[in-house]
Amino acid sequence: MFQRWSDNLSSHPDAAFIYLGVIALLLAVYLWSATEIRRSHERHMQRIRDTLYISAELLGLLTIWEQRKYEASSEEHHELLKALHACKSASCLSPQLQDQIRDCVKNEDTARLGLMHKALERECTALSDELNRSTYSVHWGHAIWRILRPAAEPAALAATALLIGNLFYTKRIAGTSVDTWGSLLPWFQTISLMLTILYGYVLWASPKRGTSGTLVRWLALLIALCSLLHVIGLAAAPYALALQLILLISGFGLTGSRSRSERPYAGHAEADENSSSNHAASQIHDSVTGDLSPPVTPRRSVSASD
Repeated sequence: MFQRWSDNLSSHPDAAFIYLGVIALLLAVYLWSATEIRRSHERHMQRIRDTLYISAELLGLLTIWEQRKYEASSEEHHELLKALHACKSASCLSPQLQDQIRDCVKNEDTARLGLMHKALERECTALSDELNRSTYSVHWGHAIWRILRPAAEPAALAATALLIGNLFYTKRIAGTSVDTWGSLLPWFQTISLMLTILYGYVLWASPKRGTSGTLVRWLALLIALCSLLHVIGLAAAPYALALQLILLISGFGLTGSRSRSERPYAGHAEADENSSSNHAASQIHDSVTGDLSPPVTPRRSVSASD
């Protein structure tokens, strides 16, 4: 197929301009992609710096409060509340930690503040490590990846153009009807290959930071690998497409975020249980001490005869 295309283009009088135009288009897409990736990386690093700057004040206040056994004046209490509200605008903090911060704003319980302090320290340490790795360490593999990563856009564009050109140039679809099962097979193969290009691009272009997108990358890899069934022949196109659609539909349920009530942060249930048990114990203690208190003997009024 590609040999026939090359022969036809070579016989065209403007073949050299066509080749140069295609190369210039792909190069322009590559440069645009590299620029956007660099800007996106810079914006992400700036968000990390802003998050660390905002979280530093809250970490300092929580450390002081922990050393004082969470005893502070009203002015320090106001500063802590202001720092908690400021951390709500830190974009790089996880949703679970943001939920903890909101709970601490509503109820400044000692257990909640302690759990939130530990989680905030962990996330700030991870963000600081990511910032240091991006600033000071450039590995050989990372340098190669920085060159290959922007090529995802021109590669996906070229693959899509070749697929569409193959469909209409060979007239496998445009010149046939869809009244038989055999005539539907090229359509199945086309849709399957388009899904392969789409999720191959997602797999190639997805950022490699963190583990939050691991499941998404695995699903994209499985959808892309399903296209290997096309090696068997055109008859395997419906099976490849069916597997890809099953993985695509199941991805909505596997990667969907749960509601706030279904994903309590670590220690939330224990903190609520401890606080409720302490509250119940204090009520029982008050009732017991009230029952065990000695009865008050009414004083006899002093009469005039006494």
